[in-house]
Amino acid sequence: MEIIIKDTKLLFIYRLMPFNIVKFKTNKKEYQKIVKFLNIKNKRKRIEYIYDEAIKEIDKYYPKDLCDFKDGRCIYQRYLKTDRVNGCCRSCHLSTDKGCPTTNLPCKIIYCSYINKKIKPLKYKDINILKCLSLKQQLILKGNFYSTREEIINDLHYGFIYSCIHEIKKDFRIFLHLQKMKKYK
Repeated sequence: MEIIIKDTKLLFIYRLMPFNIVKFKTNKKEYQKIVKFLNIKNKRKRIEYIYDEAIKEIDKYYPKDLCDFKDGRCIYQRYLKTDRVNGCCRSCHLSTDKGCPTTNLPCKIIYCSYINKKIKPLKYKDINILKCLSLKQQLILKGNFYSTREEIINDLHYGFIYSCIHEIKKDFRIFLHLQKMKKYK
C-alpha cells in the first residue's frame, strides 16, 4: 500500500504503528526528507535521521564557526575584553577552549545577543524536519542543553521519564564542574 504525502497535516497519524506497513511517496521537493523519515520503520533510526538532518540544516544556515573562538574566548568575550573563557557554554562540562566538541542541536540553535544582532537567528519552526517529532519529543529536545548527541537521542527515544532522570544527572555533573571551576579561579 502506498500513500502520497501532499502536506504535513496528517503527519502525527502517519507516525503511528499501523502505518509501518505503508510506503510513503511525494511529488513535492520540500517533503522529500519527511517521506524518507516516514519510510524508516525503526523508531531509533527515525530519531537519528531527524537529528542528523536538522544538524545539517543548521550547519548550512550558520557560518562554520559563528562564535569565532580564539585562545578559548569567543568573539563577544574578546569584544568586551573580559577575562572569562569558553563563551556562553563555559558552564558546560563538555566545552573545550576551542568551543563545543559535540553536535548538540539545542546549543547550535541558541546564540548570544551579540551573535543574534549579526545574523538572523534560526528558530525551531524554521527547521522543517523537526515537525516529524511529537510535541513531547520537541519539548525534550528544546531543553536538552549541554548533552552529547547520544544522550539526546536516548532521551527522545525512551521518553520523558528517562529524560528527567538524565537531566538530574546532567545538572549534578554541571554543578560538580562549576565547583571545580571555582577552585581554580
